[in-house]
Amino acid sequence: MAFLNVSLLLGGALFAIPVVLHLIMRQKPKHLVFPAVRFVKERRESNTRRLQLRHWLLLALRCAAVIIPALALARPSVASAMWGNYFALGAMGLAFAAVLLFLYVAAVRKLSRYLVGGLGLLATLLGAVILFTGIRALLGGKPVLGDQEAPVAAVLVIDTSPRMEFRQENKRRLEVAQETAAWLLKQFPGDSEVAVVDSRPGAASFAIDRTAAEKAIERLRPTGTPRPLVEVLAAAVQLVEQKQQSRKEIYVLSDLTQAAWKTSQPAEIQKTLTDHPQVQLYVIDVGSERPRNFSLGDLQLSSQILPPQGQLVIETEVHSAGVGGAKTVELLLEHPDPTLPIIRNGKVVLPGAELRGKETVQLEPGGSQQIKFVVNKLPSGSTQGTVRLVGEDGLALDDVRHFAIEVQPDWPVLIVAPAGVKTGSQVFALQAKSESRKVVFDITVLPQEELINRDLGSYRAVCVMDPLPLPPEAWEKLAAYAEKGNGLAILLGHNAQPLASFQDAAAAKVLGGKLTRQTRSGGDLYLAPSSYDHPLMAEFRQNEANVPWNDFPVYYHWNLDDLAATSRTLIPFGNNKPALVENRLGRGKVLVMTTPLTDPLQPRGRPCWNELWFGSNAWPGFMLWNEMLNYLVGTGEVRLNYHTGETAVLTNDPAVFPERYQLFTPLDEPVDVLAREERVTVRFTDNPGAYRLRGQRGGPLVRGFAVNLPADLGDLTRLPKEKLEDLLGKDRFQFARSREEINRAVGADRIGSEFYPLLVTLLALVLGLEQTLANRFYREDGSSGLGARGSGNTVRISPSSSSRVPSP
Repeated sequence: MAFLNVSLLLGGALFAIPVVLHLIMRQKPKHLVFPAVRFVKERRESNTRRLQLRHWLLLALRCAAVIIPALALARPSVASAMWGNYFALGAMGLAFAAVLLFLYVAAVRKLSRYLVGGLGLLATLLGAVILFTGIRALLGGKPVLGDQEAPVAAVLVIDTSPRMEFRQENKRRLEVAQETAAWLLKQFPGDSEVAVVDSRPGAASFAIDRTAAEKAIERLRPTGTPRPLVEVLAAAVQLVEQKQQSRKEIYVLSDLTQAAWKTSQPAEIQKTLTDHPQVQLYVIDVGSERPRNFSLGDLQLSSQILPPQGQLVIETEVHSAGVGGAKTVELLLEHPDPTLPIIRNGKVVLPGAELRGKETVQLEPGGSQQIKFVVNKLPSGSTQGTVRLVGEDGLALDDVRHFAIEVQPDWPVLIVAPAGVKTGSQVFALQAKSESRKVVFDITVLPQEELINRDLGSYRAVCVMDPLPLPPEAWEKLAAYAEKGNGLAILLGHNAQPLASFQDAAAAKVLGGKLTRQTRSGGDLYLAPSSYDHPLMAEFRQNEANVPWNDFPVYYHWNLDDLAATSRTLIPFGNNKPALVENRLGRGKVLVMTTPLTDPLQPRGRPCWNELWFGSNAWPGFMLWNEMLNYLVGTGEVRLNYHTGETAVLTNDPAVFPERYQLFTPLDEPVDVLAREERVTVRFTDNPGAYRLRGQRGGPLVRGFAVNLPADLGDLTRLPKEKLEDLLGKDRFQFARSREEINRAVGADRIGSEFYPLLVTLLALVLGLEQTLANRFYREDGSSGLGARGSGNTVRISPSSSSRVPSP
């Protein structure tokens, strides 16, 4: 319950005036004593009880005539949701008063004890029900007593996702939300506490004062890593619950798009709102009901690392929302310049860009179309590029997609093989140049006996093919090479015997397990990958159901048992024995294959170990070999394109790259970053665009990566109100689109329904009843004169033997 004027309730104390006047104006009768008559005595007692009852009733009506106007002028009110409860309490209170009145009459007139007992029991039950209902209303969680101008605890939740940059009628949705939030701030009662929460990750708190809240609203900017509004709303509920104010309110200002309210656990937010029924929730729609926009989808690059003279293929989709027509898409590629970027006259100077492709598409409203760009003759080094829509529309952030690529020289790889092991076809497979290759290798073939004397530092990867037993010094050399962050492959075949050399501690450290014995099959054993999640298997992932592993039987393989904690099986055989094992050694990685790729189909004097490299359609073996080398040299782990919010990590070989860089972000001032553990890590990627790393290593050197918004952050598809009701609960929130609707929704909850009309009506009834009863009572009592209202005398009969004559 709330009162517009609490102070006027003190006027109710004036009910004492009628009481005082009533007591003062009562005249004491002069007694006339007549002979004792029994029937006169009984008549006297009956009249006395009746008069007392009438006077008390009249006194109560006169007191009510003073109390009710004071209560009405105080304007008590309750929230609309509580109106029914208080109306029921009022009705039960009137019934309780009536029962008490009848009980008093029955007791005074000494009616049947059963009637008196029944009325007493009914009065007790009604009193208990009223007491229980009143206490429950007071302690049930919802505010019952209060003033509409009492301070509130409010949280303004403002959606700051990139979609809120959508512009309509020359005004961004975020600007509309900020203006509405600033207006709401002025509507809160004095001394209210307000918190401003947006979509950015991180904890929020209440503002120190209203001015601080205004500044927080003004400083809001879109974030590239927005939290779902469901998550922000749950945090706002927990935040407002920390306050002691009886009135708690949350306002959510959003463009009401489906992507903003996406959640994997819809039941959680309903449970949170149900567990906190005292928190009033208002959802304010500041979005556009019919958005018109063109957008680009995520870019699909054929590769991020390319060989010299390689070919880059870029694919994306063009989408339309609410509008159709022709749209032109351009591809721009920067000219690499190791001296740029640089700050000149306080401004960042970037390399110039060249138009390398243009496509025009015709779109229907709500349609989409795939486009593809093919780029040749790419410059060496790191290059930034953009794909953009020509022209302007409502949302500019999804009209541009950035990308970064790197053209690297052929990777130096050393292949070690003993005499008699032919590696020509394997070398040719790695050196063959094609437009679809990610990387080309510079291969050096070395006899196994020269391995112990060869410096391995200049090679990015070393592959030992079907090795003979190696001395411990060679195993230790290979282990040290891998621990420095290089790639090592050991492909075991028929030469791996006797086993003593492969079972000592130095060999086991490299192999990641214990080599035990050979296993022979009858031609019914094949490679049987159980998972394609590893980067080495990424190329197989798109067509995993159609890889014909069964066409390439394995007849012999080694058993690698007791795998170390640093090892795991990437590909097993059909008998669950390891076929390809990865062993993480220091900062490097070792791939161990327990059957070779170099065995001929018809070797002299011994059986063939497998047919992985033979057949008319032996592409799985060729792809596996190529992906093994890509993974070992690190191209499988190189990533130059990220989504906002992801941590960017670039490998940084100290022999090639500098340790210190100057990082140029799309918006901020350049900052210094250091490479640690041969990696450059950038954790703050909230802004989409090109990120450039400029350093010095025998001259200027530039590297970089690109960051884009996820495609769904530009999705303007509206969320129907019915789905919002399913998410939050139909009766759990108020919905508004304008300030008038906000006023109605908040007024119905905060001001509530007033008792003023009922109290005025009740006052009229009380005054009318008081006038009627007063006229009737005094007319009956004053039949011999003016009665109680006049100044005449009152005669009172006494049963005593004496009499008193009234004075004149």
